[in-house]
Amino acid sequence: MFCGTKSPMLGRLPFFDYYRPTTLAETLTAMERLDGNLCVLAGGTDLLVAMKERRGTHPALLDIKAVPELAGIRADNGTLCLGATVTTRAVAASPLVRERVPVLCQSLKLLGSMQIGNRATIGGNLSNGSPASDSAPPLLALGASVKLVGKAKERWVPLDNFFIGPKKTVIEGELLVEVRVPASPGGRGIFYKLGPRNAPEDICIVSAAVYGVPDGETGAWKELRIALGAVAPTPIRARIAEERLKGQPLEPKLVDEAARIAADKDAQPISDIRGSADYRREMVYVLVKRALEQIARDNPGAT
Repeated sequence: MFCGTKSPMLGRLPFFDYYRPTTLAETLTAMERLDGNLCVLAGGTDLLVAMKERRGTHPALLDIKAVPELAGIRADNGTLCLGATVTTRAVAASPLVRERVPVLCQSLKLLGSMQIGNRATIGGNLSNGSPASDSAPPLLALGASVKLVGKAKERWVPLDNFFIGPKKTVIEGELLVEVRVPASPGGRGIFYKLGPRNAPEDICIVSAAVYGVPDGETGAWKELRIALGAVAPTPIRARIAEERLKGQPLEPKLVDEAARIAADKDAQPISDIRGSADYRREMVYVLVKRALEQIARDNPGAT
Protein backbone atom coordinates (compact mmCIF):
# COMPACT_ATOMS: atom_id res chain seq x y z
CA MET A 1 0.00 0.00 0.00
CA PHE A 2 1.02 3.61 -0.38
CA CYS A 3 0.51 6.46 2.02
CA GLY A 4 0.97 10.21 2.06
CA THR A 5 2.80 12.20 4.71
CA LYS A 6 3.85 15.78 5.21
CA SER A 7 7.64 16.07 5.26
CA PRO A 8 10.08 18.98 5.56
CA MET A 9 12.74 16.65 4.12
CA LEU A 10 16.32 17.95 4.51
CA GLY A 11 15.00 21.01 6.30
CA ARG A 12 15.19 23.47 3.44
CA LEU A 13 12.82 21.62 1.13
CA PRO A 14 9.24 22.88 0.84
CA PHE A 15 6.50 20.66 2.30
CA PHE A 16 5.03 17.97 0.06
CA ASP A 17 3.02 14.78 0.24
CA TYR A 18 5.22 11.72 -0.09
CA TYR A 19 4.12 8.41 -1.62
CA ARG A 20 6.22 5.25 -1.89
CA PRO A 21 4.38 2.50 -3.78
CA THR A 22 5.80 -1.00 -3.86
CA THR A 23 4.24 -2.28 -7.10
CA LEU A 24 3.69 -0.84 -10.57
CA ALA A 25 -0.08 -1.17 -10.12
CA GLU A 26 0.07 0.93 -6.94
CA THR A 27 2.21 3.49 -8.75
CA LEU A 28 -0.28 3.88 -11.58
CA THR A 29 -3.19 4.06 -9.12
CA ALA A 30 -1.44 6.83 -7.21
CA MET A 31 -0.75 8.73 -10.43
CA GLU A 32 -4.42 8.49 -11.40
CA ARG A 33 -5.62 9.65 -7.97
CA LEU A 34 -3.23 12.59 -7.88
CA ASP A 35 -4.28 13.55 -11.43
CA GLY A 36 -1.04 15.21 -12.45
CA ASN A 37 -0.47 17.01 -9.15
CA LEU A 38 2.77 15.16 -8.50
CA CYS A 39 6.33 14.69 -9.60
CA VAL A 40 7.95 11.27 -9.95
CA LEU A 41 11.00 10.79 -7.73
CA ALA A 42 13.56 8.23 -8.86
CA GLY A 43 17.13 9.22 -7.98
CA GLY A 44 16.20 12.81 -7.16
CA THR A 45 19.62 14.17 -8.12
CA ASP A 46 18.08 17.01 -10.16
CA LEU A 47 14.62 17.20 -8.62
CA LEU A 48 15.60 17.69 -4.98
CA VAL A 49 18.23 20.28 -5.83
CA ALA A 50 15.67 22.24 -7.86
CA MET A 51 13.19 22.08 -4.98
CA LYS A 52 15.77 23.22 -2.44
CA GLU A 53 16.64 26.16 -4.67
CA ARG A 54 12.92 26.93 -5.14
CA ARG A 55 13.22 26.40 -8.91
CA GLY A 56 10.34 23.97 -8.69
CA THR A 57 7.71 23.03 -6.13
CA HIS A 58 5.42 20.00 -6.21
CA PRO A 59 2.44 19.18 -3.99
CA ALA A 60 3.37 15.48 -4.01
CA LEU A 61 6.37 13.28 -4.75
CA LEU A 62 5.90 9.70 -5.94
CA ASP A 63 9.00 7.70 -5.01
CA ILE A 64 9.28 4.74 -7.40
CA LYS A 65 12.57 3.25 -6.17
CA ALA A 66 10.82 0.42 -4.30
CA VAL A 67 8.91 -0.86 -7.38
CA PRO A 68 10.56 -4.15 -8.42
CA GLU A 69 9.06 -4.10 -11.94
CA LEU A 70 11.18 -1.03 -12.68
CA ALA A 71 14.50 -2.53 -11.64
CA GLY A 72 16.94 -4.85 -13.35
CA ILE A 73 19.01 -5.33 -16.49
CA ARG A 74 18.29 -8.25 -18.80
CA ALA A 75 18.70 -9.50 -22.36
CA ASP A 76 15.64 -10.37 -24.44
CA ASN A 77 16.19 -11.90 -27.90
CA GLY A 78 19.21 -9.75 -28.66
CA THR A 79 17.73 -6.64 -27.11
CA LEU A 80 19.07 -5.12 -23.91
CA CYS A 81 16.32 -4.13 -21.44
CA LEU A 82 17.06 -1.55 -18.74
CA GLY A 83 14.58 -0.94 -15.94
CA ALA A 84 13.84 2.73 -15.38
CA THR A 85 15.13 2.81 -11.79
CA VAL A 86 18.46 1.10 -12.47
CA THR A 87 21.16 3.56 -11.44
CA THR A 88 23.50 4.95 -14.04
CA ARG A 89 26.46 3.55 -12.10
CA ALA A 90 24.89 0.06 -12.17
CA VAL A 91 24.39 0.31 -15.94
CA ALA A 92 27.99 1.47 -16.43
CA ALA A 93 29.30 -1.44 -14.29
CA SER A 94 27.06 -4.14 -15.80
CA PRO A 95 28.97 -6.95 -17.56
CA LEU A 96 25.94 -7.47 -19.82
CA VAL A 97 25.88 -3.83 -20.92
CA ARG A 98 29.65 -3.81 -21.31
CA GLU A 99 29.44 -6.88 -23.54
CA ARG A 100 26.48 -5.79 -25.68
CA VAL A 101 26.73 -1.96 -25.91
CA PRO A 102 29.99 -0.71 -24.33
CA VAL A 103 29.40 2.78 -25.72
CA LEU A 104 26.66 3.23 -23.11
CA CYS A 105 29.11 2.29 -20.34
CA GLN A 106 31.54 4.88 -21.68
CA SER A 107 28.98 7.67 -21.35
CA LEU A 108 27.52 6.72 -17.98
CA LYS A 109 30.94 6.44 -16.34
CA LEU A 110 31.16 10.19 -16.94
CA LEU A 111 27.71 11.02 -15.56
CA GLY A 112 28.36 12.89 -12.34
CA SER A 113 30.37 11.91 -9.30
CA MET A 114 30.30 8.48 -7.71
CA GLN A 115 27.61 9.68 -5.29
CA ILE A 116 25.46 11.02 -8.14
CA GLY A 117 25.91 7.84 -10.19
CA ASN A 118 24.79 5.72 -7.24
CA ARG A 119 21.49 7.63 -7.05
CA ALA A 120 20.72 8.84 -10.58
CA THR A 121 18.61 6.46 -12.69
CA ILE A 122 18.58 5.78 -16.40
CA GLY A 123 14.86 6.52 -16.61
CA GLY A 124 15.19 9.74 -14.65
CA ASN A 125 18.11 10.96 -16.75
CA LEU A 126 16.00 10.58 -19.90
CA SER A 127 12.71 11.81 -18.42
CA ASN A 128 14.43 14.99 -17.22
CA GLY A 129 14.70 16.00 -20.88
CA SER A 130 18.00 17.83 -20.54
CA PRO A 131 19.71 18.73 -23.85
CA ALA A 132 22.99 17.87 -22.07
CA SER A 133 21.91 14.40 -20.88
CA ASP A 134 24.89 12.02 -20.90
CA SER A 135 22.75 8.94 -21.55
CA ALA A 136 20.77 10.35 -24.48
CA PRO A 137 23.43 10.58 -27.26
CA PRO A 138 24.62 6.94 -27.03
CA LEU A 139 21.04 5.68 -26.69
CA LEU A 140 19.97 7.75 -29.71
CA ALA A 141 22.91 6.40 -31.70
CA LEU A 142 21.99 2.86 -30.64
CA GLY A 143 18.37 3.26 -31.81
CA ALA A 144 16.86 2.81 -28.33
CA SER A 145 13.15 3.02 -27.46
CA VAL A 146 11.36 3.72 -24.18
CA LYS A 147 8.21 2.14 -22.78
CA LEU A 148 5.66 4.58 -21.35
CA VAL A 149 2.82 3.24 -19.22
CA GLY A 150 -0.33 4.95 -17.95
CA LYS A 151 -3.31 3.56 -16.07
CA ALA A 152 -5.20 2.63 -19.24
CA LYS A 153 -2.49 2.51 -21.90
CA GLU A 154 1.09 1.71 -22.74
CA ARG A 155 3.21 2.57 -25.73
CA TRP A 156 6.73 2.27 -27.09
CA VAL A 157 8.36 5.49 -28.27
CA PRO A 158 11.60 5.59 -30.27
CA LEU A 159 14.04 7.84 -28.46
CA ASP A 160 14.26 9.85 -31.70
CA ASN A 161 10.69 11.01 -31.00
CA PHE A 162 10.89 11.28 -27.20
CA PHE A 163 12.45 14.73 -26.69
CA ILE A 164 10.40 17.71 -27.82
CA GLY A 165 12.15 20.69 -26.20
CA PRO A 166 14.42 21.77 -23.35
CA LYS A 167 13.31 19.76 -20.31
CA LYS A 168 10.28 18.55 -22.29
CA THR A 169 9.37 15.03 -23.46
CA VAL A 170 6.31 13.30 -24.90
CA ILE A 171 5.35 11.87 -21.47
CA GLU A 172 1.70 12.72 -20.75
CA GLY A 173 0.46 11.37 -17.43
CA GLU A 174 2.62 8.30 -17.98
CA LEU A 175 5.61 6.65 -16.39
CA LEU A 176 8.77 5.65 -18.21
CA VAL A 177 9.24 2.04 -17.11
CA GLU A 178 11.86 0.54 -19.44
CA VAL A 179 14.54 1.38 -22.00
CA ARG A 180 15.17 -1.11 -24.79
CA VAL A 181 18.44 -1.06 -26.70
CA PRO A 182 19.04 -3.13 -29.86
CA ALA A 183 22.45 -4.80 -29.81
CA SER A 184 23.58 -5.42 -33.40
CA PRO A 185 26.24 -8.12 -33.76
CA GLY A 186 29.53 -6.55 -34.77
CA GLY A 187 28.42 -3.02 -33.92
CA ARG A 188 31.02 -0.48 -32.82
CA GLY A 189 30.45 2.70 -30.86
CA ILE A 190 32.31 5.54 -29.20
CA PHE A 191 31.27 8.40 -26.93
CA TYR A 192 33.15 11.62 -26.36
CA LYS A 193 32.25 14.30 -23.86
CA LEU A 194 33.72 17.75 -23.47
CA GLY A 195 33.27 19.04 -19.93
CA PRO A 196 34.83 21.77 -17.85
CA ARG A 197 38.59 21.46 -17.40
CA ASN A 198 39.53 18.90 -14.71
CA ALA A 199 35.86 18.02 -14.21
CA PRO A 200 34.88 15.44 -16.87
CA GLU A 201 31.92 14.29 -14.76
CA ASP A 202 30.34 17.77 -14.75
CA ILE A 203 27.52 18.78 -17.09
CA CYS A 204 28.80 18.61 -20.64
CA ILE A 205 29.61 21.51 -22.95
CA VAL A 206 29.33 19.24 -26.00
CA SER A 207 29.02 15.48 -26.38
CA ALA A 208 28.96 13.14 -29.36
CA ALA A 209 28.20 9.46 -29.83
CA VAL A 210 28.80 7.43 -32.97
CA TYR A 211 27.57 3.89 -33.53
CA GLY A 212 28.04 1.80 -36.65
CA VAL A 213 27.77 -1.73 -37.98
CA PRO A 214 30.45 -2.41 -40.61
CA ASP A 215 29.85 -4.36 -43.78
CA GLY A 216 32.91 -6.58 -44.06
CA GLU A 217 32.26 -7.35 -47.72
CA THR A 218 31.97 -3.83 -49.16
CA GLY A 219 34.07 -1.81 -46.73
CA ALA A 220 31.08 0.46 -46.11
CA TRP A 221 28.72 0.54 -43.12
CA LYS A 222 25.31 -1.11 -42.86
CA GLU A 223 24.31 1.40 -40.21
CA LEU A 224 26.02 4.55 -39.03
CA ARG A 225 24.41 6.92 -36.55
CA ILE A 226 25.72 10.12 -34.99
CA ALA A 227 24.08 11.77 -31.97
CA LEU A 228 24.92 15.05 -30.26
CA GLY A 229 24.30 16.52 -26.82
CA ALA A 230 24.19 20.12 -25.53
CA VAL A 231 24.13 21.69 -29.01
CA ALA A 232 20.38 21.95 -29.67
CA PRO A 233 17.14 22.34 -27.70
CA THR A 234 17.15 18.55 -27.31
CA PRO A 235 19.67 15.73 -27.77
CA ILE A 236 19.69 15.16 -31.54
CA ARG A 237 20.72 12.83 -34.33
CA ALA A 238 23.09 14.41 -36.87
CA ARG A 239 20.98 13.20 -39.78
CA ILE A 240 22.50 15.37 -42.50
CA ALA A 241 25.98 14.11 -41.62
CA GLU A 242 24.67 10.54 -41.44
CA GLU A 243 23.19 10.84 -44.93
CA ARG A 244 26.53 12.02 -46.31
CA LEU A 245 28.23 8.90 -44.90
CA LYS A 246 25.54 6.44 -45.95
CA GLY A 247 26.85 3.35 -47.72
CA GLN A 248 30.45 4.56 -47.97
CA PRO A 249 33.78 3.60 -46.41
CA LEU A 250 35.05 5.96 -43.71
CA GLU A 251 37.86 7.50 -45.71
CA PRO A 252 39.69 10.51 -44.20
CA LYS A 253 38.30 13.13 -46.60
CA LEU A 254 34.73 11.92 -46.12
CA VAL A 255 35.12 11.77 -42.34
CA ASP A 256 36.31 15.38 -42.28
CA GLU A 257 33.43 16.49 -44.50
CA ALA A 258 30.80 14.67 -42.42
CA ALA A 259 32.16 16.12 -39.18
CA ARG A 260 31.97 19.61 -40.66
CA ILE A 261 28.39 18.98 -41.79
CA ALA A 262 27.45 17.82 -38.29
CA ALA A 263 28.91 21.03 -36.86
CA ASP A 264 27.57 23.50 -39.42
CA LYS A 265 24.23 21.98 -40.44
CA ASP A 266 23.04 19.55 -37.75
CA ALA A 267 24.10 21.36 -34.58
CA GLN A 268 22.03 24.31 -33.35
CA PRO A 269 24.11 25.55 -30.40
CA ILE A 270 23.50 28.54 -28.17
CA SER A 271 25.88 30.61 -26.08
CA ASP A 272 25.63 30.27 -22.31
CA ILE A 273 27.83 30.32 -19.22
CA ARG A 274 29.49 27.03 -20.24
CA GLY A 275 30.49 27.98 -23.77
CA SER A 276 29.74 30.11 -26.82
CA ALA A 277 27.79 28.86 -29.82
CA ASP A 278 30.88 29.20 -32.04
CA TYR A 279 33.00 27.19 -29.60
CA ARG A 280 30.38 24.47 -29.34
CA ARG A 281 30.07 24.24 -33.11
CA GLU A 282 33.82 23.83 -33.50
CA MET A 283 33.89 21.18 -30.78
CA VAL A 284 31.15 19.23 -32.56
CA TYR A 285 33.48 19.06 -35.55
CA VAL A 286 36.40 17.91 -33.39
CA LEU A 287 34.45 15.27 -31.43
CA VAL A 288 32.55 13.81 -34.39
CA LYS A 289 35.68 13.60 -36.50
CA ARG A 290 37.57 11.95 -33.66
CA ALA A 291 34.74 9.46 -33.05
CA LEU A 292 34.46 8.51 -36.72
CA GLU A 293 38.22 8.07 -36.98
CA GLN A 294 38.19 5.88 -33.88
CA ILE A 295 35.52 3.46 -35.06
CA ALA A 296 37.25 3.29 -38.45
CA ARG A 297 40.48 2.28 -36.70
CA ASP A 298 38.57 -0.29 -34.64
CA ASN A 299 37.37 -1.89 -37.89
CA PRO A 300 40.31 -1.91 -40.29
CA GLY A 301 38.37 -4.02 -42.80
CA ALA A 302 35.74 -1.30 -43.08
CA THR A 303 38.02 1.66 -43.75
